[in-house]
Amino acid sequence: MKIKDNFWIGLGLGVAIYALVGFLLSLIPWGESVPANTPFLLASFPGIILFRMCLVKWKKESLGKGIMLVTILALFVILILTLR
Repeated sequence: MKIKDNFWIGLGLGVAIYALVGFLLSLIPWGESVPANTPFLLASFPGIILFRMCLVKWKKESLGKGIMLVTILALFVILILTLR
């Protein structure tokens, strides 16, 4: 499958991956001992792995930048909401 090296496609792909993984992780009954933001923090790891694959394996720098922007912004928002 050929994907263009485009920042906006990376941005959309990053949002889709984060939303899908976050939704799937929120379906798991975590229990009382795990903080409520844990599924959303864990949802950022596929974005980091996909970012590395875009840069190293596929040589798609702009696509990786879009994915990393979504991942960094999501982590920043979670941090701000957790510290409130």
